[in-house]
Amino acid sequence: MMAADGGASGSCQPILPTLFHMLDDNTSHFKDDDSEYGQRLHSGFVLLKENMEKVLYLSEAVRKEAHLYDFDQHTPGNGFRSFNSIVQQAILSVFDLCKQICTNRDSLLFRKGHFVREVEAWGQTLASLAVLLEYIDSMLLPRCEDGNLLSGTNSSPNELMSMLNSVPQYSFYGRCLGFHYYPSLRKTLKYLNICLSAFSEVYYADGNSFMQRTKNTVMSSSKYVVDAELRSRRIVDVVQYSSVEFIKAFWSVAETDFMTQLPGIVGPSLAVQQVVIVPCEEQQVMKMDGTATVVVPPPHSHIEGQPITCHLLSAQLREGMVGRKPGERESKNSSILAPSDGLLIHCHGGGFVTQSTKAQEVFLREWASNIGVPILSIDYSLAPEAPYPRPLEEVLTVYCWVLNNLKVLGTTGTKIVMTGDSAGGNLIAGLTVKCLELGIRPADGLFFAYTPFVFELVPSPARLLAVMDPMLPLGFALRCLKAYAGISSGITSRVTSPGDVTLPTFTSQASKTSTNSELIEGPANDASANDAPASLNVPQTKSGVSDTQSDTESFVEVSESDVKEAETLVKSPSFLSDPGSDTLTTVSLTSEASKLEDTSTKNSNGNGSNKPEEKEERSRRYVTEFLEKYVLDSRTDKQGRRVPILRTGSDESEQEDENVLFEAPSMGAGITAKLGRAKDAVVSGISAGLTSFGLRRKESVSSPTSPVKPLPTAVKRSSLGQILMGRSPSRRNSRCSLMEEFSGVEIINDHYLNPLSAPKDILAKFPASAILTVEYDFCLDDDVTMAKTLKSLGVPVTIDILSSLPHGFLNLSLVSQEAHSGCKKSISRIKQLLGIEEREENAKG
Repeated sequence: MMAADGGASGSCQPILPTLFHMLDDNTSHFKDDDSEYGQRLHSGFVLLKENMEKVLYLSEAVRKEAHLYDFDQHTPGNGFRSFNSIVQQAILSVFDLCKQICTNRDSLLFRKGHFVREVEAWGQTLASLAVLLEYIDSMLLPRCEDGNLLSGTNSSPNELMSMLNSVPQYSFYGRCLGFHYYPSLRKTLKYLNICLSAFSEVYYADGNSFMQRTKNTVMSSSKYVVDAELRSRRIVDVVQYSSVEFIKAFWSVAETDFMTQLPGIVGPSLAVQQVVIVPCEEQQVMKMDGTATVVVPPPHSHIEGQPITCHLLSAQLREGMVGRKPGERESKNSSILAPSDGLLIHCHGGGFVTQSTKAQEVFLREWASNIGVPILSIDYSLAPEAPYPRPLEEVLTVYCWVLNNLKVLGTTGTKIVMTGDSAGGNLIAGLTVKCLELGIRPADGLFFAYTPFVFELVPSPARLLAVMDPMLPLGFALRCLKAYAGISSGITSRVTSPGDVTLPTFTSQASKTSTNSELIEGPANDASANDAPASLNVPQTKSGVSDTQSDTESFVEVSESDVKEAETLVKSPSFLSDPGSDTLTTVSLTSEASKLEDTSTKNSNGNGSNKPEEKEERSRRYVTEFLEKYVLDSRTDKQGRRVPILRTGSDESEQEDENVLFEAPSMGAGITAKLGRAKDAVVSGISAGLTSFGLRRKESVSSPTSPVKPLPTAVKRSSLGQILMGRSPSRRNSRCSLMEEFSGVEIINDHYLNPLSAPKDILAKFPASAILTVEYDFCLDDDVTMAKTLKSLGVPVTIDILSSLPHGFLNLSLVSQEAHSGCKKSISRIKQLLGIEEREENAKG
């Protein structure tokens, strides 16, 4: 937890006189040093003292008001306190630096050059802190009245970006990187920033051969390791001018084969780890009061329907759970437990644009092992191809499917707890609002980890922390937000709150189809209108009379080996995307528009080359031939159309197939038909699952004969090289800053995206909630405000504010003891929501 007093007058008060004495002493010592480094040290200490005095004065003014914005007197924490805590850490770091110089300055081994850069870096850091504190003191404190951290909603988004652009950020990513975090994390954060710098250069580098790109990687990494100033300039420019495609590419490194297999090697072992495919079908759920059935249409916004990939993780094999075959108890000599009373449903983070369950197994395995209940993690579709509300539609579909299929997950569903970190937390909050509006049973508990509850680009003290966040820098966060919920100013959001309406009874498949087509029809399904968010209207029917039978099975399970075989296909050299040939030579990012225009001109004149297009066409043709020759067959459906199916061989082999692990019963259907449908779903599931593995692909795994249509790719190969880096002034003039990128863009204002704006009567029905956040997180004020709001409405809520940890710390639990302790705190809170800790205490008593 945070210290009760986060101001500089707290624990740092006793050392301030000594600190200023050392600053004066060092200033006097180097005043008479005529060398270049000696004079720079003298000037550096003079500036360091001036900035220190200014920072202390401003932080003291903020400290006096900070306690007014806490959740309660026992849980101190908010953005104001966080800045005072940062000042405190800066004082301690400068104190240690001055002490080292005072002790070693007369030694023959004293490295003047090194300490010159250290002193100058801290002078710049304090200057940047002074700018931030002055803005907080003069602008935010007067606005944040009555303890409301987010009261500045009437300010312009441009104000936030203009203010942040005026803050020098280089010092926060150089020698002073992560000074306010635990020491165990600083090396890891430094390593991540070195990787980001080197990756950005290789990402845009010349040379398409493996050897050339390997050489670029080695050379880039080495120079960014030894030169902190070069690294900081590179990172700031990448953050300011990079595209969301670059962000997706960099974060997908966490989903490479080695990184996704690492948790299984060093983490707890699991008895069940299955890929579960939830079909993109209409779902029907009984209302809590039993008066009607809610009909949830399949996800349909922005992209075509495709199965939703989920992962089932469990430390124990339970009765009824998918994956258990007849006689497995005897063959494996393993115990099969009774169905669990509890179930966790998890939505991963990643800014809505990247990450998956596989990337977050590092802590999900720990959860499954220590909590002891099944975990179903949802790999929802990602922006910018699938922006809001598509992910929320998919999560709603999976949740409704879970309510109807609890047995196959090895649970009775007595206690369902939904969990989500970062973007995933926002999704489960929006889902809860949706369920309460529809009258569907909500989860019995909610666990949020560093979750944004407000998507408005308005200043708050915690949002300003993004300028020094090494895990989720400001530019990355804003571009993710725009990719997910940004719309042009001329487009009005059509997302509405559905009413509790009972529609006429549907008694035939035809009537059900017509209803769905009516819901889906509209601009959201028009390729020209994909920027407009779709409606979330959900119809309801009277209980027990809706026809729910589908031509496809309601569930199919895919093993990890099936997914890996498909991965092998798309990882072939002929299928991987061309890395590009754009050059990065300096620390400035520029637009590629001029280069694209030149290329198109050359091609039109016959002087250019169409090699990328030819390579892309060869890749598509290769996969098409492979699927048609070895994988796919075709059959005629009821309407006389030829449709692709998985090649199953002869009827005899179909009857002997034992690979189907689960199949929903269907009266009157032969085994051949059942296997065909199940295998069709397997292929669909593999195609959907490949998307969640973050593989870089040109178009899709396939040809026009693919059983699942691929995601429409808004930006093709050129998106990987849209931004160049160079010294040319013309390139600099064509750069796209954050301010320019958000020009003419608005963020959807919707209470599913902004749960804090949901009606009070809906928030008052929220289940017991636990919020876990950190003191240096840009979402801190959102979390504190949400906790205070729920508490005021009588909802049981707890909030834990962990100190000195970054946003996304759960992913670092293997490399930091403090991060691992935070993971244990999350386990404790989830157990409380499930009632496990109470039962354990009663058993001990």
